[in-house]
Amino acid sequence: MDQFLQQLVNGLTLGSLYALIAVGYTVVYGIVQLINFAHGEVFMIGAFGALTTYLLFFNGHTSVWILPVMIIGAMIASVGTAVLMERVAYRPLRNAPRLAPLITAIGISVFLQEFIRLFYEQPGWTVAVFAGLAIAIGYVVGARQAKVNLNHPVSKWNDRAPLLGAAVGAVVLWGVVRLYNGDVSALYIVVAVVGGAIVGTAVGVLAGRLAKKGARVEINVQAVAATAVASALTAEIGWVIFKELINKVEWPSAKQRIPFPQLDVVTGTALQVGGVTIQRSAIFTVAALVVCAVLLWFFINRTRLGRGMQAVSQDPDTARLMGINVDRIIVVAFALGAVLAAIAGVSQGLQNNNIDFRMGFLAGLKAFTAAVLGGIGNVYGAVVGGLVLGVVEAMATQYIPGQFGGSTWKDVWAFVILILVLVFRPQGLLGARVVDRA
Repeated sequence: MDQFLQQLVNGLTLGSLYALIAVGYTVVYGIVQLINFAHGEVFMIGAFGALTTYLLFFNGHTSVWILPVMIIGAMIASVGTAVLMERVAYRPLRNAPRLAPLITAIGISVFLQEFIRLFYEQPGWTVAVFAGLAIAIGYVVGARQAKVNLNHPVSKWNDRAPLLGAAVGAVVLWGVVRLYNGDVSALYIVVAVVGGAIVGTAVGVLAGRLAKKGARVEINVQAVAATAVASALTAEIGWVIFKELINKVEWPSAKQRIPFPQLDVVTGTALQVGGVTIQRSAIFTVAALVVCAVLLWFFINRTRLGRGMQAVSQDPDTARLMGINVDRIIVVAFALGAVLAAIAGVSQGLQNNNIDFRMGFLAGLKAFTAAVLGGIGNVYGAVVGGLVLGVVEAMATQYIPGQFGGSTWKDVWAFVILILVLVFRPQGLLGARVVDRA
């Protein structure tokens, strides 16, 4: 009996991890009918985001209060990756044949794996990220200052030209100054910010004049100047962070497994309940699933955004006619799945004591299996499917005799379950939600 209970605990722990990742699959599929095969890499990047947060701010410490900050760092990394992925790769293909975004998702998956493998130990790429962030923030500040519509489908790029010119001009001048001297002394900070603001404003005004014939709105000089100042200031803040924080950490190579921080309370000596051994990290994983499931239910059923997600999943065209911003809802769906994947990434690191750039591939496939098992498109089905898959794996490992048993066959039995479900009950255990669209 103790052996059965032990395997049940192991299966529920593993299933909770699968369920956290599977919800991300099913939320995105329910909104845009897309199987995001890069979601496993969002989970992997969440684990690396947590590790990065630990190395930057808490290296060598083990207090349990570090864990919430690590989770926040994981969420920022995962959500940023997922939102950027949706905006750059998936949104342009939204009306394309189904095969196009599917192939794109596989390509993104490989790209993210290789990016982490090659560049995690070389933090210089973050300078380019700060530069891009500076351009984006400068543009947003300028657009708010201008108070005009910059989204006209015909003239939007001509309308945006002054702000984009100002942001790019400021960042380019900042880059020139930093290539000449990388110090963070007050003199060079002033030169980079003030020079970037002046040059950016000039470039923005010039870009506005060149694009004036095709523009439908006029951007005032104050908005152009605000864009340049915000871009230059953001870029310089990013440089200071890079020089004083990021560049001073000895980053481990992602080409091999990296030890994950072990924290008080959530890791350490396992608990004994009768004859059953319960790892502390397992308690965290199951508790995280319960809390996330409750919060997700509340969000979907009790908030305006959640109701908007339900409306878009049923009929995006009608939802758009009713005033719902479909693009915003889709971004929220990607972000929501990424948050749960980030928590799963932290859980995986705590359980296995290490992480690596390949960890998202198999976990993503298992989570996809769990989503199909429960009913792809059904959030609650994803949770049930994950738990069932985890228990099946644990029991198969223990109770299937002979050469087809043991831990080496647990992945095989997981995909056997997937095949059986697709053959005999393709709608999943709880049944995918099917809606007749007008």
